[in-house]
Amino acid sequence: MTVYEHVSTKARGFILLYWRLISAFILGGLLLSACATTPPPPQPGPQYPAPERTPIIERPDTQRPDIGEYPEVEQEAEDEIIGLSPAFMAGTDIKRIAILLPFSAKSSTLRAEAASMLQAAEMSVFDKEDDNILLIALDSKGTAEGAAQAAQSAITQGADVIIGPVLASSVKAAGEVARDFGVPVIGFSTDTSVAGGGIYLLSFPPEAEVSRITTFAAEAGASKFAFLGPESTYGKRVLSAYTREVRHLDGIMAGVETYAGKNITVMQEPAARLAGMFPSPEQTTENPEFEDPYHVVLLPEGGTALRSLAPLLTFYNENVRHVQIMGTGLWNRDEAAKEPALAGGIFAGPDLDGKMIFTANYDAIYGDEPSRLASLAYDGLSIAAFVAGGLGGESDERIDRLIDPAGFFGVDGLVRFTPFGTPQRGLAVYQIKGGRFVVIDPAPKSTDGAF
Repeated sequence: MTVYEHVSTKARGFILLYWRLISAFILGGLLLSACATTPPPPQPGPQYPAPERTPIIERPDTQRPDIGEYPEVEQEAEDEIIGLSPAFMAGTDIKRIAILLPFSAKSSTLRAEAASMLQAAEMSVFDKEDDNILLIALDSKGTAEGAAQAAQSAITQGADVIIGPVLASSVKAAGEVARDFGVPVIGFSTDTSVAGGGIYLLSFPPEAEVSRITTFAAEAGASKFAFLGPESTYGKRVLSAYTREVRHLDGIMAGVETYAGKNITVMQEPAARLAGMFPSPEQTTENPEFEDPYHVVLLPEGGTALRSLAPLLTFYNENVRHVQIMGTGLWNRDEAAKEPALAGGIFAGPDLDGKMIFTANYDAIYGDEPSRLASLAYDGLSIAAFVAGGLGGESDERIDRLIDPAGFFGVDGLVRFTPFGTPQRGLAVYQIKGGRFVVIDPAPKSTDGAF
């Protein structure tokens, strides 16, 4: 079992972080960017004593469109990559890890996400008692073209492993470039269609959540299942995974109702049809021994749409009240816990204990809360450092380490990569009780029997 700590008591050694912005293709040639300004590194908090020497962290001037190449990069021939080798790391077995993030994306949300994820990756480097890690930060720009350029730059600088980007199209583009050089990509997209061919997804795809919660319900005695959700891409993915899992468990998919849009008016008729599968309270009086048409119902919504959807079934038929309602990771928001109609509902999600420790330490260092995906960058760096430590850095050895059946345990709990690049997650089952999330089935701590 590969375990990496959430909190290190010592951050030491030399750490060089290059944050580079790659300009667009100019006259058919790829222009590599280089370092610009050099602000001080993040100040360690109480859990992170100051290292013996201050690491060098170079950050770019994002306004400069034409920055020259790194002088340290040496390349004797087109088919031979020497790799970025800073002078002070000479003679060491450098683990070159590139992180591709959308620093200059058009979306301000993506830019903020990228900044927080980079800080989490920095934090992960500081936590390692390893002075051989070279973190190379590159801008994927939030586009497939930008991701391909960034991946090519990472290869030029000798990256052993690439982590990122975030968007599915960007992950796919980066993977296509890295594949030709045998460099694995650990992407952050939840779209499992881009996995495989050297791309491994470190994310929480809804398929893993659906599998966990459906299996839990079946083990508790449910055998007849229902679905009420959107006709969106997400809804279709969830329904497909749900149907597959019910079939695998020898259950019955008793009812499926969908709707287009988020407005409560489009939800009412499908909800009424699903609720109508139960006899009315008046009919129950005449036939008290009726058999439930379904035992559980999955509601894959979040936010305002979930709060609109949740009360509808019981509004149309009080006899649905005893049916177990289930959700996906979209439920994992404070407003869901406070919705009375969701009381008693269950869903699957990561173990929150590690996340709480990570959040506290991130705030102690940066004075802010981490973004939603920051923990993935932290764990991704830790996994990449282990993978890059393969004997001689050979491609086969790196892949063997990446798909180790023992998996990895980090901030977001247990994860294992399949040979197809999809993640298997060790998730907890939560129930909404008293306006909060309560663990009713803990997340596994090892892969023994977890998958």
